[in-house]
Amino acid sequence: MVPRRLSSSDKKQGKLKSSQRFQRFQESDYMDPNQGLCLGALFDIAATNGLDMGRRLCIIGFCRSIEMLSDVVEDTVLEHGGEVVAAEKAIKGGLHEKLSMTVAVPYLWGVPPASDTLHLAVRSGGGIVEKVYWQWDFL
Repeated sequence: MVPRRLSSSDKKQGKLKSSQRFQRFQESDYMDPNQGLCLGALFDIAATNGLDMGRRLCIIGFCRSIEMLSDVVEDTVLEHGGEVVAAEKAIKGGLHEKLSMTVAVPYLWGVPPASDTLHLAVRSGGGIVEKVYWQWDFL
């Protein structure tokens, strides 16, 4: 097998495809652009590989729109052959919003790990990651 060099136009095409994928989700579609006050919403996303439920990748943080973050993460998971196991959007008192998602992503522990793609989806969906950790439940 002979390695092939990528030309700069090939690299630009790759970047273009990924940027086009995330351009379908615009913050203006989810938020009022004239909103002066930005209240953050909390989120926590737990990802497994679908087979070993005792090992999880947990991503915790906050975002402006739980709807946009949910849509971007769900779209990314489905594109990689995974599924959204559970998604719960909680709103308390009109100001406090929280998104809790559990997703199953194939090859989460593979090479290259799908966890990098999931982390990118969270950032592209407007999420600001506060903490990322791996959780193992030993029996």
